[in-house]
Amino acid sequence: MNPPTTHPESAWLVTATAPALAAATLLIVALLLRRPLALLVAVARSRLRRPPTHLTIAPALVWTPETLAPERLVAWCLGIALVLAVALALVAPLHLALLLGAPLTGLAGWGLLIAAERRYVAHLETELTAAVGRLGALLKGGASLRTALEQIVAELPTGPLRAEWSFLLTRQGAPLNDGIATPQQVIAALADQTPSRRHATLLNHLGAAAAQPLDVLTRRCEAAYEALQAIERRRDEVATELAQVRYSGVAVGLAGIGMALYLVWSQWERVVRAYSTPAGILVGLLVIGALCLPIIGGVLLARFEDIDY
Repeated sequence: MNPPTTHPESAWLVTATAPALAAATLLIVALLLRRPLALLVAVARSRLRRPPTHLTIAPALVWTPETLAPERLVAWCLGIALVLAVALALVAPLHLALLLGAPLTGLAGWGLLIAAERRYVAHLETELTAAVGRLGALLKGGASLRTALEQIVAELPTGPLRAEWSFLLTRQGAPLNDGIATPQQVIAALADQTPSRRHATLLNHLGAAAAQPLDVLTRRCEAAYEALQAIERRRDEVATELAQVRYSGVAVGLAGIGMALYLVWSQWERVVRAYSTPAGILVGLLVIGALCLPIIGGVLLARFEDIDY
């Protein structure tokens, strides 16, 4: 039997003590370790983006895509950690809340990095087809590869493709241990480090033809442009066909969630009794996952990749 509350108007202060301590602890740690955490995130991200061990890239040719600034990632993770710490401290002891919040925050930060990289790749590939067509036209007009790249980079808006093609221009002639960086070396280095598989395939084609006569390079660019256009057409066709899959999954999932919400609203007391125990919490998580599976399945089945050309 729960003891009576002598001062219910101020009882919330006792309940809020643990969440307040958790939030204060995280804020103090964040203020003291803000810059070291940002540096640690930058180093970890560069190591995760490092090419396979059998590839040796000179330090002067290392490229790290700016998908999400380390300072911004640290700020996002701090906000997520605060929310998790306060929420967990309401249902668990303070030390357990902080202990559980750390891996959950790490998973959330990993998810933010993956989402940022996907946005980066999508933005890059959106501009890639038109840029390759422009490159082929300039090469056909007699411009050299470097001159054509300089002109295209000057015309491109600020974004991933401009940053990566600027890398091709600024790193040519960079000092290496065995001489200076040639266009082929710079192109190969970027192909190994760009997060876009489609862009990497294009760069491998350009790198193979960079030292060949201009007409060979021009034909390669024109063939790549035609293939990219064909890929875009196939993407539109497949997206239209798979849209029904996505909509069906979302419709089924929303219908199940709607019925579950109605049952919760109509039988709230029974739901609280059923899912307030430790076993009930686990079952509740399984039920929520089962209701979300059709939506997740529809979204995943609607995704596709096509980079061969």
